[in-house]
Amino acid sequence: MRRGRSHPFATRWNHNTHYYPLLASLLPTTGSVLDIGCGDGTFGRFVAREDRRVIDLDVDASTVPAASRLQHPVLATAEALPFADAAFDAVTMTMVLHHVEAERALGEAARVLAPGGVLLALGYGRSEGWRDGLHEVRDLVTHRLVSRRMQAWDPPTTKAEPSGTWSDARASARAALPGCDYRRLAMWRYLVRWRKPGVTAPGAVVRPR
Repeated sequence: MRRGRSHPFATRWNHNTHYYPLLASLLPTTGSVLDIGCGDGTFGRFVAREDRRVIDLDVDASTVPAASRLQHPVLATAEALPFADAAFDAVTMTMVLHHVEAERALGEAARVLAPGGVLLALGYGRSEGWRDGLHEVRDLVTHRLVSRRMQAWDPPTTKAEPSGTWSDARASARAALPGCDYRRLAMWRYLVRWRKPGVTAPGAVVRPR
């Protein structure tokens, strides 16, 4: 961030878009991506390209983006995905798990992920008081340093405060995705990263159930 507005979302910045470049860097270079809880499709537009098709999925018809050559909207819930097993090379979820039954949604995401594919979930949790003290200090300091060089953006999507703590989020992820990597990020976010066991099948085909 030393270069100021070099961030690709400097003019549409929030704690989620701040991490979109990180999420994009962890995706397979080619294949199909399912973005669960896509909102207005901002992340999908950021990562879609000729060799990476994106399915934008959300339960809110008022926010789902229109279909385009590289992006395809689907209305459905995170807990009941309308796709066959092993249909996608990657699955992403940004600020979704505190809106749904987390373990069930993660289980569905894992089901539609092809062997060798990657699942990425960005989210946040409720403070656990003094146990989160050092994290809270880091979150606040980082926010103040970074946000002053950005133009804040509030997308027209449904928002809710988490009922579960950071520890709850970690426990749900590890229960649904054995062996996943969970880590706290600055500015009140966590990242869950999980690679499905097995060999990657290039160019997975989306097959509706």
